[in-house]
Amino acid sequence: MASAIEWEYPRILRNQGIGGTVDVWFALDEEGNGTRALVNKSSGYPALDEAALRVANVIEFTPAMNEGRRVPVWISLPITFSTRL
Repeated sequence: MASAIEWEYPRILRNQGIGGTVDVWFALDEEGNGTRALVNKSSGYPALDEAALRVANVIEFTPAMNEGRRVPVWISLPITFSTRL
């Protein structure tokens, strides 16, 4: 995921030292595959929000379990873009 974040980080924002965290909701099926991703809480920068949704497409999850059975779930995951200054 770290390499996807670095790859998708909008160059203009990175060069200006602008970062932020996007809270993304993920819908996962019984196999742990992401079926939907939505911005739950914006970073305040539309370009970062869009980049976070692109990152969401490459994240891999393990299936959620409930009493020994795989189940679909919604989870929340923060995706943070930050410069290394």
